[in-house]
Parts: sequence; structure tokens; C-alpha cells
Amino acid sequence: MRTHVLCTIRKILLMAVIAGLLVGSAWAQAAPAGSAADETKTSPVVRTFGTEKGYRTEVTSEPQGTLGAEDRRQVSLLAAQVFQHVDEARQALDAGDAKQARNEVDRGNEALRAIRAILPKTSVHTRTTAPDGKVIYEDRREVQEDQVPLYEGMIHARTLAPILAARRDATRVAGVRVVESEAISTEVTADLDLIEAQLDKAARALEEKKTDDAAQALLAAQVRGVDLHYSQVDTPLAAARDAIWLTRRALEENNTTQARANLNVARQQLELYRQLLPEGHRQDVTQMMTEVGQLEAKLRQETNQTASAAERTRQGNSVTRWWEQVNDWFRRRF
Repeated sequence: MRTHVLCTIRKILLMAVIAGLLVGSAWAQAAPAGSAADETKTSPVVRTFGTEKGYRTEVTSEPQGTLGAEDRRQVSLLAAQVFQHVDEARQALDAGDAKQARNEVDRGNEALRAIRAILPKTSVHTRTTAPDGKVIYEDRREVQEDQVPLYEGMIHARTLAPILAARRDATRVAGVRVVESEAISTEVTADLDLIEAQLDKAARALEEKKTDDAAQALLAAQVRGVDLHYSQVDTPLAAARDAIWLTRRALEENNTTQARANLNVARQQLELYRQLLPEGHRQDVTQMMTEVGQLEAKLRQETNQTASAAERTRQGNSVTRWWEQVNDWFRRRF
């Protein structure tokens, strides 16, 4: 049973990485490439706590840079790669190949280091003063975001099913029942600190030839390193997002029949989602539905003549823009 689950996880995570590459490629056409180094340095934020004539603590946060859209996609893809290496390391251990397992662990750590290099840091200065103005505590440190969204690396609900299966397998011994529903995971984040700690633990265990300990650390990285959030309300929007992504692929393959079918599904699911929203929050969804219908009509007119490469690129960019907008809706939660 476990071997079957592991094999399935590997296939699905590989699909996730490929999906991330496809989406990342599509997004690159819609927005210029950028990097954290290209972003302007933001101004410090100062927060003060305590009464005016009493003890006061001042916290100054100064970001060392901001993360551009292209680097956010890059970080998401690299995080998906980390999970692929974790799973392949587990498979290698199951096969008795500790050397290959160590190789996969090292590659996972390399991907994590790449993520750390891309993510900007924030300098935090904390200072506490007494009523007489004397400084009684002071600290300076650099902090870095450790929660990375995986919406690019893990697109479909079925992508997450094997990880959920691994969670059920891991908690069954403890008597914990994992409750499931028809809800689709609309927010997926990776906990970098936890994954990094478990990979380091696995590396040390493999160095000491403690394969059982290494296997436990890798399982913890896989099971506890992903945070899933569910919402029944967002289920139609998740289905629309899948259909939009499939439309993009169909257009890349010049398959207008399949593209029209996926656009039809997207439009229907967007309508279901629109009906769930308060009246004042429906305008953006209505506008997208109109644009989807217009593209569907254009593709229907291509029966006798295929669109030019330039026109197909414009169509693909429109679909990419919808994809970005849908993911933004997930984050905003209206």
C-alpha cells in the first residue's frame, strides 16, 4: 500500500513541477521578467509600543528589497522541486539505496538555498527605553519570509491527493481521523523552516547510516511541510482556474476545439462562483465572464481559417491574465 502511494506521489509531484513550468512560461509572456534586485528598496516602518511617559519599545522594520512577480513564480516552482526531491529520497530509502537518497536530500537542500537567495530579507531593530530615556534593551536581526505559496507548483485538487494519502497513513497509528470533504484546496503553502530542518535531520541520519531516522525526517517534511486551506465557497473558482489553465495549453497546441470546451467550463464555473458573492463584489467576475465568452466566440469563427501566430499569442496572454486574476481572487478572499 505504501509503495503504491509513494509511486503515485512521485508521478503527481512530477506533474506539479511540469505544470509549474508551463504556467511559469505562460506568465513570462504576460509580464516582463524581474528580480528582487531590480525592485526599489522600500521605506522603513516604525511601530511604537507603550505609554508616552513610561517604558516604550520601538520596532523598526526595513525591507532589504521586494519580490517581483517573476521571482514569486520562480520561488513557487523551486518549492515544488523540493517536494519532488523529498519524495524521491523516500523512494530511494524504500529501495535500500541510501546513496541515492542522500543525493536527493542534497538536491532538495540546494533548491531551498536557491529559494533563500531569492527571497528578500527584512532588518528588524528593536529598542526599549525606560521613562528616563535610558536604553534598557536593544536587538538587531534579519528575518526572512518562510511561507511560500505553491499555487503554481500544485494546480489541481488531484495533485494534492497523494500528499493527503500520506498524511492519513502517517496519522492512522496515532488514531487521528483525517476529515475529508468535496472542498478543493485553494491555498497551499510550504513551510521552509520546517522542511529545511527535516532535510538537515535526514542528511545527518544518512551520514550516520540511520536510515529509519532519515525516513521519518523525510516523511515529516512531506506531511508537515505543506499547509492546506480549504473552502467550499471557492470550489467553483478552483474549477474555473483549472479550465483556464487547460485552455492555455490547448491554445499552445493550436487545438481550438479543446480550448472552446475548456472556456465553456470556465464560464459556467465563474457564473457559479459569481452567484456566491455579495452583489457589490461581482463586477470583476462578470467582466471576466464577458471576456471569456468573447474569446470563445472568436475561436468558433476559426473553422475555416486558423488564427495568426500574433493573434494566438494575444489570446494566450489574455488567458494568462485571467489565470493571474483568479489567483489574486484567492488571495484577496473578497
